[in-house]
Amino acid sequence: MSSKYEKNIALQPGLIRAILAAEPPSWMEALRSRPIHWVGVGSNYHAARIADCLWRRHVSPRSWAVHSFDFARLPQPIGPGDVAALLSHRGTKSFTVEAAALAAKAGAVTVALTGQASPWRDHLAHRLETCESEDSGVFTKSLTTTLAWIARWIGGERLLAGMDKACAGLEAGPPFPEGQDWVILGDLEREWVARELALKIQESSYHPARAFGLEEFLHGPRVSVDGRSVVIALSGEGEPRWQAVRDYLKTVGAVLCEVEDGPWRGEAAWLGQLFWGQRLALELCRRAGVDPDAMRTQDPRYKKAREALRL
Repeated sequence: MSSKYEKNIALQPGLIRAILAAEPPSWMEALRSRPIHWVGVGSNYHAARIADCLWRRHVSPRSWAVHSFDFARLPQPIGPGDVAALLSHRGTKSFTVEAAALAAKAGAVTVALTGQASPWRDHLAHRLETCESEDSGVFTKSLTTTLAWIARWIGGERLLAGMDKACAGLEAGPPFPEGQDWVILGDLEREWVARELALKIQESSYHPARAFGLEEFLHGPRVSVDGRSVVIALSGEGEPRWQAVRDYLKTVGAVLCEVEDGPWRGEAAWLGQLFWGQRLALELCRRAGVDPDAMRTQDPRYKKAREALRL
């Protein structure tokens, strides 16, 4: 394997299955009945939004996802006895750590989902460790092991079996299309998979990529695509609104690559679609001759700018 990013993609099924097979902590069940607030930045914000969709569907509608910056800057409807699930791989993201302190001050039960090497301990009632530290700047396994713990917390045979099925289909999905203008669409939790994949493409290959929710795309961004665009649709079984996208793109002549949930059909087909998109980003790096681990650090301007940036 030529990159750490590629290696980490391949590691994910084993890491996920280990978490799914693990004995859940005793505190998990008692917290399922409480209002829960999912908090994160970047890929962890995408994980928070996916968690919110899954929790509402399988556990309770008393679930909210909030960006860490927003949680720290705006009053939040969190109070004594609520759960704050705080997602940070390295445990050093300033706004997520600040959110933990604010949630604890409000009387919430704080739960961190963080990496094995994370130093984060302050203001936490419970801690779930996801995986070893990411060794590539383009994160993969930290996101999916976080989602594995969330699935373990939610429970249910169908969801856990769906996660295992997606892991078995790491290499499944349609051929990767050719293109330069990448637009990725998803509905419900797949919207946040789409946004994660746009992020992976940007971080790894530096290609411009945009992501929208299904209905959001139809209400305006649709006019930005044309014959040069490749629209990737992370479609779900039984959602009739996707037909409007198919019809529109056919009429305007934009290329549609539909990543249907068929190969991974079940409660976690979105995970299979996430794997496919991670591999698409890797393929775009190969086509462009770009090191997916570099994140432009070989350019002294970008390296200097990153070193001065506090996250």
